[in-house]
Amino acid sequence: MQNNQLRRALSVFLVGGLLLAPSMLFTGCIGGDGDGGSSLSRMFSEDGVQGLQKKQAALAPYIEATNAFNGKLVTFDYAISPTLADLRSGTPMVSCMLPGYGALKENLEKARADKATSGVYSDIDEAADATLAILKDLVPMAEKLDNYYSSKGYLADNYAQGTELAQQFLPLHDQFTEAYKKMDAIVSAHNKEVHRAQFEELKKAGKENAATFSELNIKLRELADALEDSNFDTQAVETQIKDITAMSEKLNGSEVNRYKSDINRYIGAVRTFLANRTNDKYNDMVEEYNDLIDTANRIDPEALDKK
Repeated sequence: MQNNQLRRALSVFLVGGLLLAPSMLFTGCIGGDGDGGSSLSRMFSEDGVQGLQKKQAALAPYIEATNAFNGKLVTFDYAISPTLADLRSGTPMVSCMLPGYGALKENLEKARADKATSGVYSDIDEAADATLAILKDLVPMAEKLDNYYSSKGYLADNYAQGTELAQQFLPLHDQFTEAYKKMDAIVSAHNKEVHRAQFEELKKAGKENAATFSELNIKLRELADALEDSNFDTQAVETQIKDITAMSEKLNGSEVNRYKSDINRYIGAVRTFLANRTNDKYNDMVEEYNDLIDTANRIDPEALDKK
């Protein structure tokens, strides 16, 4: 069975952030290109494009920040989860690996300073500020812990300072977890709205392939959402997989060959997890999803319907 602590960590840090990834660059294709317009601006009505551009520009820095943070969390979960568990239980350690709080703080500060983000989503602004307020104290505390274990301070004081630092770190970490989870959920909700709006605009423009691609990203997200719940319905998941597979088969063109292959690998990882619900299989599934989304982010939707 999957370790509950890992599932909690993933649902707070990874899955929420993990599910922002599909539209970071995919919807970002609506952003400006070299001629001052956008690749999709030639496909949509003027009003539709301008509204989407503004919203996507406001979301993009936050999605970039959370993607980077979540990426490290997934890649180094094998070390981060045990570190957090040992700090909480008071188990002596000889090494320490923590989430990338410092990089997240820097990226969120950049996002808040970006004129394109300010005031577009007031709830995101407020949630980011609340997260940053905690990171202001959490980042230096995490650095102290890292320095202590890197310099093997425990050999000099028999873990005295390590215990003290852990007692100061954990309340901040817990506060951060809640603040980050809230921010993540808000960004995710707005991201879904923008993704759905993009899909509707593509349908109106008669871009069948691009619309299918957009809807696939929505359905893939919904599947990942379902798998976040430890009480997910296996049959319902299989139904979602069948819908995704059928839709993927409708996509045409060499531009989506790798994307379709990545979808199959992700589905394979999902089914492997369904058959063997362990920490490793869960992480494998998430990593396959991230790879899939990275591929999706590299596709230009406008190119999908060129004759």
